[in-house]
Amino acid sequence: PNNLTVVSGAALIMADCLGTGILALPADIHVLGLGVGLTFLVLNLPINLYAGTILSKTATWVEDRLGQCSPVPADLELDEYDESRADNSGGDDDDGDDEHELEADANESTTLEQRQRGPNTAISSTEQHPSEVHTTDFLGLTTALYHNPTSSPDGGKTRTLWPTHLVTAIYYVNIFLVLGNYILVMSHAVRSMMGEENICLPTAGIIASILMYALAQLRTMANLGRSASVISLTALFIVVGICLASIEEGELGIDEGEDYEDGEDEEDLTSSESTTSSPSVSRQLAAIASIGFAVGSQKLLLNIRHEMAVKENASPKALGISLFMYGAVYVTVCVLAGNNPPSLLFDAIDEGPIRKFAGFLLWVHVAVSYAINSQALTSSIDRVSFHRIGLFGLKHKDRIRWALLTFLISTSSYLVANAIPFFKDLVALIGALTSVPLTLLLPAILHRRVAGVPAFVLKSRHDLTSYLLVVFSLVFLLCGLFGALDSIELDWSKHGPPFSCS
Repeated sequence: PNNLTVVSGAALIMADCLGTGILALPADIHVLGLGVGLTFLVLNLPINLYAGTILSKTATWVEDRLGQCSPVPADLELDEYDESRADNSGGDDDDGDDEHELEADANESTTLEQRQRGPNTAISSTEQHPSEVHTTDFLGLTTALYHNPTSSPDGGKTRTLWPTHLVTAIYYVNIFLVLGNYILVMSHAVRSMMGEENICLPTAGIIASILMYALAQLRTMANLGRSASVISLTALFIVVGICLASIEEGELGIDEGEDYEDGEDEEDLTSSESTTSSPSVSRQLAAIASIGFAVGSQKLLLNIRHEMAVKENASPKALGISLFMYGAVYVTVCVLAGNNPPSLLFDAIDEGPIRKFAGFLLWVHVAVSYAINSQALTSSIDRVSFHRIGLFGLKHKDRIRWALLTFLISTSSYLVANAIPFFKDLVALIGALTSVPLTLLLPAILHRRVAGVPAFVLKSRHDLTSYLLVVFSLVFLLCGLFGALDSIELDWSKHGPPFSCS
């Protein structure tokens, strides 16, 4: 049911973003330096809000073109496009032609008739499966803007599917890596509850994957947006509070073995504790990428927006609330974490009953985040292709199809968690390779597609903001990816191959 409110939508965004990001953030800020790190963190908050706002406006524009959202006014346009159209009415021929064609397409009688007939007719007229053209996620929105004649700004004159294929690859890789990251954190939580000396990380990962598979059978985000999200955030806050209390008391319960699992060694610790030495450039770039992962919040915005009672205005409000809330939490935690926080904040807690209790609470929180991402990925794969599989009658067995997909996802998540078993490295890789493209670059490109301007060319001052977002995203991506890959290579050479129990 589409009944999520602004508050419940904000809670879902916070539950998804606050988890593993906050566990890596204090160490990343320490690598960059408190002043520089916090400044970069805070500046990313309004940037992400802008990206989420133009993404929501783009989705609303597409819904108006498809006639799927009847409360949306027929003459709705993006704010920047309205200003650009007014300013460029006497400009060069190319820009004027593009805007004239966009206005004509928006008002042609065929589109108006489709609005009156309803959503199914509008979609079917494009000779595409209804599941492929929608605003539920990045895949459907990209297809609508680049391949669907009804919703494409140029009326389908430049129809192509390669943008959809590229976004699909990035989107799936992102969620697969994020789910692997959750399994990795969950493995640490399982080890803390069972005793680190009794079970190694890969074995704990098997237990974590089985538990996550059971929880992934929840099939809608609305089921997770109420009490589950509240419980999840409460559990996280308690865990972070215990970590900060342990740091304050000087009880950093990290022995050499645990440091090896997180990609640290004695040399790293010695250098981090020294006031005269500084982290390498690659490690600083990896820390920047980790901040991109922690702050990035648009990945599931379209999925959550789809289940909101009022889509047009509620989703930017929910995003703004969540950014303000978890931004304040991030800054507070980083300041209180001290001068030498561990790469996984949870490792600040000494062994004992308190660590076991905190491990259980961490499991509760990560479980909800895993379920949110797993639901989004499973729904997307099933909608795009898996629902067409006729083997064993799966086409007509929704629950069995869902169970099979979630099993495959759980298995792949386990493989990711043990292929890169270094928490800080995996977070940095996710941030650079997929979070920045999805949460910053793609919203800007889609917005510029609707506004009728090239993605990588500045046409006028009216599209300057989105152009700067494109440039910032590309620099962010390249620098962060270099740092993450270099850090992973170093830790593999120092701490053994994947799936190692050492």
